[in-house]
Amino acid sequence: MDQIDKGGGSNDRTAGVSLALASALSVAVMAHHPSDFDSRLGAPVHAAMILLIIISLAGYARLAWRCGLQRFSVFVGLVAYAMASMANVLAGTINGFVAPALHARAASEDVLRLCWEFNQALANGAVYGVAVAITVWSVQLFRLGAIERVIAIAGLAIGAVTATLLVSGAMAMNVAGAFVIYALQALFGVMAGAVLIRGRTSSNETSLGGRSEVV
Repeated sequence: MDQIDKGGGSNDRTAGVSLALASALSVAVMAHHPSDFDSRLGAPVHAAMILLIIISLAGYARLAWRCGLQRFSVFVGLVAYAMASMANVLAGTINGFVAPALHARAASEDVLRLCWEFNQALANGAVYGVAVAITVWSVQLFRLGAIERVIAIAGLAIGAVTATLLVSGAMAMNVAGAFVIYALQALFGVMAGAVLIRGRTSSNETSLGGRSEVV
């Protein structure tokens, strides 16, 4: 059976609200991303983004758990998203703290360029990881009701578009390009949060006396 127990209750709602808010706030914070090392916004913006990444990971982990981690595709999605989160945290640490500190110490252009290349490699890899997670979770959500199918179709489109924008070279992970790609992926986070709030998740399990059995 695709519909599972609704035992998540308030935990699902809390996770859903947290995921939706973190996703929406990430777009607002990204809109204030500085374009140079001298801005005072660099450290607080990147610190806020790192915090929102962690909250989003927790929300998506709840979604994956409710979708059924015994499904290998769901588990792959969680691993991909977790790896992408790690990459984004490292990218934010480099761009928000390491590179500005080196710039303040008059580091050479070669050193700063190396930091930039590391940042770009991590940021690009994170986009692909999130795209994979969104895609496999969207396939899972498609099994549910009409609203979830609409979200799933949007998720499949978001996963494909964001990955294609990078692989085709149509966008780069500079400030402008990153804003567009992160905003699209954050949109799925808001919708995924709504799914958790609605309590409509699927895992081919049913809860029996506090434990789960495959049905």
